Amino acid sequence: MRDAADRHSSEAAVFKDMFQSFMQAMSAAIDERTPYNATHTRNMVQYGACFLDYLNQKDDEAGRERRFSAKKKEQFLMSVWLHDIGKLVTPLGIMNKAVRLTGQETIRIWYRFRLMKLLLKIDHLEGRLDEAQLAEKLTQIEEAGQLIEMVNGVRYLDDELYEKVKELARQTYLDEDGVEKPWITSKEFDMLTIRRGTLTDEERKIMEQHVVMTKKLLSEIHFGREFEEVPRWAADHHEFLDGSGYPRQLRGDQIAYEVRIITILDIYDALTADDRPYKPGIPVPEALSILRDMAEKEGKLDIELTRAFIESGCWNCCSGG
Repeated sequence: MRDAADRHSSEAAVFKDMFQSFMQAMSAAIDERTPYNATHTRNMVQYGACFLDYLNQKDDEAGRERRFSAKKKEQFLMSVWLHDIGKLVTPLGIMNKAVRLTGQETIRIWYRFRLMKLLLKIDHLEGRLDEAQLAEKLTQIEEAGQLIEMVNGVRYLDDELYEKVKELARQTYLDEDGVEKPWITSKEFDMLTIRRGTLTDEERKIMEQHVVMTKKLLSEIHFGREFEEVPRWAADHHEFLDGSGYPRQLRGDQIAYEVRIITILDIYDALTADDRPYKPGIPVPEALSILRDMAEKEGKLDIELTRAFIESGCWNCCSGG
């Protein structure tokens, strides 16, 4: 009987190790889909492991029962490894979108501007424009191109730039058939006037669907009682305490304690990462200040956990930290 029990225990351990390896391989596949997500999950696992140790240490010092047993810690870290598995089906064109305009849209604008210049030169040759008028209009087109190039790559579009793009959208020209056309289309205007980041509302909704797919994919896996919370913890990591998160707009106690930690880890790494298409990484003190404001001023993050995270310095556990 003992031999059979030992054999069963050994087989279970082998299966568990195999599943852990598969899980990490899946996570690596997600991160490798794009150069802009290369170390995200691995960093979060390292931060998370250190942070849970810090919380347990605080419990020991206070004479409380540890919040994270070895099994619960394992379940938590598995949730972190798998939190972005839904990105396996997110279009790379959205995940890798480094600027507001796509490549094809940029080509169309440059082609249109080149056509506008040629039409102006024809007008000049046929006597409809003098030399000074031609030079002025060509300069306007050059300046419009410079504006588009700058706006296309800025992290945040302020009011001044927004008004300049708005003025550009009012400009028209006559095409070769004499039909009045805009310098930039309404779609191009919408994309250039994205206030923060590079995604349109429609693209952002597609991106946000990755958590829905995470829940769907993980729900197909039989985790067993030991890891039964993994699908929920992994899928809820974009929910905020004030109900402004997604996809379910959960509030307060509807969001598990473990999920609140994953959310903090996710935001911290997103803020400090220097491999994101839409922004450079920011210094650690600035990232911590943003986390503090999200907790204490905006009510999005757990105040106690955010303070503990900042006190822990757990990002130093990561080799890149």
